[in-house]
Order: sequence, then structure tokens, then C-alpha cells
Amino acid sequence: MKLKFIFCFFIFSFFFSKAQDSLNNKKWLRIGVIYGYASQNTFIRQDSDYTYEAYIFKISNHFSLYQKKKHALELSVEPSYYASKHESLNPWQKFYTTTDNPDYYREKYMKLKNMNEYVLNLGLIYRYHLKTDLSLYALGNVGPMYIDTDTEMLKKGFAFSDIFALGGNYRMNDFSVDLKMMIRHVSNADLQKPNFGLNSVGFELGMYYELNKKTTPKRG
Repeated sequence: MKLKFIFCFFIFSFFFSKAQDSLNNKKWLRIGVIYGYASQNTFIRQDSDYTYEAYIFKISNHFSLYQKKKHALELSVEPSYYASKHESLNPWQKFYTTTDNPDYYREKYMKLKNMNEYVLNLGLIYRYHLKTDLSLYALGNVGPMYIDTDTEMLKKGFAFSDIFALGGNYRMNDFSVDLKMMIRHVSNADLQKPNFGLNSVGFELGMYYELNKKTTPKRG
């Protein structure tokens, strides 16, 4: 798991160097706000041992890395806040049966908890333009984060937020609307215990202001 930490460090450095280059070269494409919702069992039932849901708020920035005809590669930088809730449901799951004082931890964790997650989502976007004003894309990112509450699945403190998403964007003059479905995994690369991780599936809706009109491909 230390390899994941090293990999994330290099990805983090790469994203920031590319963001600086994009700003210097005036390749900042768009800025916007995103609202979303994700949960552990609402859309796809994943694990009956716990519940987890998050309301998502982001400031989203996209920078151009490469574009040729209808194909584009972009950098995504998104300071994010997740207002989340968690509750442990299974008193006999692995975490409790392998601890020295399971009753103490059951009393501590088997109640609904409100949590705060502060994340810097750093991602790469592959975008395909169907039309001048309509595009589809795939996004993957790895972002450092801080979670302020202990659970039986993840220790309070530093962690990583990994996201894969598929979405679409529709442009209306200087503004665009964005919708995507996403899968998210949160863990800390075994820097602390426990580290079973938190998983969720959800959606995000965004509204962007388009900064660089020249990067949009012409019809035909």
C-alpha cells in the first residue's frame, strides 16, 4: 500500500504542474459549481454491514491538456466538501470480532454519525465532442482528503478519495450544464488502522461558466 501513497504523491505533483502550465498558457477552460449525492446502498447494494451516504459540494475547474478534432484530454481540479453520514449495522463483522474489546467498539460505532470530508479532487478527463455544444466524457481521479470522524471502516485523518465517472456536458453560449454518474472509494493506503474503506455510488450535477471559447471544436 505504500506504493499507492508514492503513486498518489507523483500524481498530485503532476496535476499541479499541469495546472500551472495551463494557467500560464491560458488553457483554463471552465469554472463551475457541482452538487451531488452518493450512497453505499441506495443505487447498488454493496455491503449490509454499514450505511454510508454523502452530500457533495465542489468548485470545479477544467484545464486543457490536449485537443484534436473531436477528442480532448483535460485536467480537473476540484476543491470539495462531503457532508456524510455513517452507521455500523453488523455487530459480528470482522472489525469487532478481531478487537480486544468488541463491546466498547460496538457501543462507539453502532450509532449514526455525521462526518465532514475535505477533499482536493485531481482528475483526468477524456472528452469526446458529439457536437459543438454536446460532449460525453470519462473521468478518473485520485485526491488527498481529510475525514474528521472515526468509524469501524476508516480511521479519522488523512486518506485518499478515488473516483471513476461517466458523464455528459451540454453547452449554452457562455454556460454549460454537466451531469455524471460516479463510483467512489475512500481509504488511507494502510497509513492508519482500520482501513477497510468506504464505497459509494451516486450522481453529480454541475453548472459551468465557459472561459475559453476557442477550445470548442467547430461543426463539421
